[in-house]
Amino acid sequence: MEQSPSLPLVRRILADYCNRQDLSLVCDEGSGQAGYIELADGRRRFFRGTHFDLNPLGAAEIADDKAYTLSFLGRDGFTVPDSLLVHGFDVLASLRVHKPEIAAKMHAAEDALHFAETVGYPVFVKPNSGQEGEDVVRLNDQADLQRALDELLMRHSSLLVQKAVRGADLRILVLDGEILLALDRQPVQVEGDGEQTVEQLAIGVAGLNFRDPRIEHELTRQGLGPASILEEGQTVELLPNNNLSAGAKAKDITNSLAGDLKQTAVSICGSLGLRYAGIDLIAENPEKPGSRYAVLEVNAAPGLNRYAAQGAEELAKVTSVYERVLDALTNWGPQ
Repeated sequence: MEQSPSLPLVRRILADYCNRQDLSLVCDEGSGQAGYIELADGRRRFFRGTHFDLNPLGAAEIADDKAYTLSFLGRDGFTVPDSLLVHGFDVLASLRVHKPEIAAKMHAAEDALHFAETVGYPVFVKPNSGQEGEDVVRLNDQADLQRALDELLMRHSSLLVQKAVRGADLRILVLDGEILLALDRQPVQVEGDGEQTVEQLAIGVAGLNFRDPRIEHELTRQGLGPASILEEGQTVELLPNNNLSAGAKAKDITNSLAGDLKQTAVSICGSLGLRYAGIDLIAENPEKPGSRYAVLEVNAAPGLNRYAAQGAEELAKVTSVYERVLDALTNWGPQ
């Protein structure tokens, strides 16, 4: 594999793959994160980051919209959390003038408060479009929810408010009906030693940005602060979600994942018309057949950089996954 550490992981894997397969790789001259593979007959397979020419555009666009994804999956009989899509004041005000019939069916921030009281706290609020867990927050009461809505609707046009679901947090990668990798994502947390503060312990968490305002909220929720000294063995969660890009770790459970959950992930891809995707599930007991689950979201361009950074074994698995994806990419389409 090309060894330059300045190049993105996927770019290095692409370069090594194309070199071995005698394929031409053309990348932008800046970041190197966009370009195409030119096949022997001149056809091109484009990519940008982890977006590859595998999924239909319409299907990928639906997957990028969390509310649409859950709506269609719920209609097809998959278990999804109770959710409500809310829109910012500016969005609703414009629609009430130009498309009042559509605006009448949409929800405002105040509707989220009633929704949360109905389904019960805690609830999650997340941008309806977006990746890597950015701006995902967990709220435990009406005052917290109101503050979060006020703040996040300044940055996002729409938010998804979702009833919290307990269980293991899974990311399952599917390609053409086959499970490539199943990860159990662990909470972003620190363990006390009786001497160091939470902030000092957090320095050792790779990928964690301790300035993330959600950390202060999570610590306050647990009656703690950055200067709190944890007892030996005491664990404290720092973020509301287990996203790898935010510092979470993951373990490979591909071989032990229950067969019906594997089939559920494959069926979700089929339901949304996706060849390749990362399926995010919460499962009560992922290794037990018949375990209750809920679909959180679907990612049509799942990233694996942070998992690969956990160690040599993880890097080898990620490389294998991407090479399978590239095999599908370069052999796809009419010959």
